[in-house]
Amino acid sequence: MGDVTDYQFAYFNNIIYNEQDPDGPVSDFDVFSESGRLESGLAATTYIREDQDGKGAVVLTFLGTDTSKGTKLVKGQMKTNFQLSQDPDEDMQIVKDAVGYVRDTITDLKKQKSDVDWTFYTTGHSMGGFLATAVAVVLDPEITKVVTFDSPGLPKFWRETAQKMHDDSYWREHILDYLTFPNPINTTLPHIGHLVRLELHTHGAATPAHVIRCILGTALRAAVWGSALNWGLALAGKSRSFWATKAVAVSVRTSKKLFTSRFNLRKTFREAKAASKEDSEKLDAVSNGKSGKSSEKDKKALGPILSRLPPSLRAAAITTSWAFTTALISSVSYVSTRTSGAINDTQQEHMIVSILSGFDEESGDALQPVEVLQWPYHELLVREGFTKAHSRRVAVEGLLPMQPAAYGVHNLLRRKQLLLARAHSLPGYKEA
Repeated sequence: MGDVTDYQFAYFNNIIYNEQDPDGPVSDFDVFSESGRLESGLAATTYIREDQDGKGAVVLTFLGTDTSKGTKLVKGQMKTNFQLSQDPDEDMQIVKDAVGYVRDTITDLKKQKSDVDWTFYTTGHSMGGFLATAVAVVLDPEITKVVTFDSPGLPKFWRETAQKMHDDSYWREHILDYLTFPNPINTTLPHIGHLVRLELHTHGAATPAHVIRCILGTALRAAVWGSALNWGLALAGKSRSFWATKAVAVSVRTSKKLFTSRFNLRKTFREAKAASKEDSEKLDAVSNGKSGKSSEKDKKALGPILSRLPPSLRAAAITTSWAFTTALISSVSYVSTRTSGAINDTQQEHMIVSILSGFDEESGDALQPVEVLQWPYHELLVREGFTKAHSRRVAVEGLLPMQPAAYGVHNLLRRKQLLLARAHSLPGYKEA
């Protein structure tokens, strides 16, 4: 039968989440044993295949974080995830449990099927990838190969253990770590082994969510620059129409009528539209200083200060306030859009089902592998001051057009280039 392909490793991680028997590309494997240590959050399944030449393959698959597997297990996994975020420099209970399970499995297999020459592999997705790597380090050289998918990395305790045992070239031959674009999960800790970034089918696709974010990004920037233009014209005395003030009057009056109405929305909307038009005309008259056409009651719409200012100063005050408010709201809205987009992308592309799309089922190889020499991690990002720099960069994206990593119509059909620009902006990210 030969070696286990990388696609098969990914598929094992898919079926362990679904708790299904081996099928499809791994239908020639059987379940040998399972383990669940609820307190520590460990869940693992061993799949075996006996070949006709007296050899056999053993794939020890570790479950990643799964909130559907019961309260006790999830509680243990959440505890493990928190410990990982602290980059522990001491052993963890979940790794002790995993090592014990693997040792018992190896012993049982060799006793029950002593005539088979077994080759042992470990694999895992997300938190399971960390366990697969840590177990291989502890039990080296029992584990022949490790293949992980979007692992959070390896804590200090096992990194230092690995460094004492072998140099980097050894681990690059034995550990293969497939990653999607950098995200908060796969940049938690430093990685060891051979790093490969996967190109997924979603990376080059103009998904509906991506299209909406790009259009929204451009619209928000257009609002900022439109307000700035109106502000400049008002200061230059070229415009006293105060479209900003009228827009507010219309929206407020319409919203008020709609929210206070319970029946006949069509009639209410017509009334609100007519009333808003009247308010807009009154404000326009007051703003432009047309004497004899605005009563004291009308002037209250502008407040006690603005109503007493000369038209030119009134123009400057209104448009300056509007432009500043628009820029602030636009920037905050863009940051929210950027953040929600990153969260959504992480949730979608971190899923093992999405990762499977990065492999060719027939050959078992990655469709478009990208060799990576260095990968960013949280401690490095903090040390390099990335958090503050990133916040400033995203805020600027909400104001300035044509930024390579920004949502906008210029990136509507360039999602892959957008993701690459964001990856290359991270300290520590380096492709081969």
